[in-house]
Amino acid sequence: MHTPCGKINILLPFLGHHNVSNALAASALSFSLNIPLKIIKIGLLNTPIISGRLESIILNPNKILIDDTYNSNVSSMISAIKVLDKMPGYKILVIGDMSELGKNSILYHKMIGNTANLSNINKIFSIGTISHEITKIFNNSKHFFDKKTLNKHLKKIFLKKKKITILVKGSRNTKMEQVVQYLVKESKKNVDFTK
Repeated sequence: MHTPCGKINILLPFLGHHNVSNALAASALSFSLNIPLKIIKIGLLNTPIISGRLESIILNPNKILIDDTYNSNVSSMISAIKVLDKMPGYKILVIGDMSELGKNSILYHKMIGNTANLSNINKIFSIGTISHEITKIFNNSKHFFDKKTLNKHLKKIFLKKKKITILVKGSRNTKMEQVVQYLVKESKKNVDFTK
């Protein structure tokens, strides 16, 4: 980070370019309060990662689960797609509905499908009442009508792929954290899951 008072190197503990913008905004505010760069760096490095907000769960070095289930909207969904796009291995985006988008909800979901088509994401699984609009547009996708079937399908792929990243996201009311909890639970009881 370059400032009028010098520069510092920081490796942020967060995923996503949008978090770089957040860190710069926090730094600018701190800088305006005459907080030294060294203290700003310490603050940024020690900022806790909030559960469910692009939280990386490393099940083993080749199997990564990203919990982004805290909430969802168009902007955060696009940020999540950009994060997953840069992750290693086979990439799966698991999407619940984006809620409270008003009369253009279908259009916004289709927009996410188009955005995902421009990424390196290998597969999208959706669940919910409107997220099928994303999977209709994305080239390699499947819509599910219940989490039990979705979870079984995910587990099968997670076991099969040697290197994989799964990002799970949806609005609060879709309770997509249940998918994350299932995968974490299965990884703990199934030895093969973590190989």
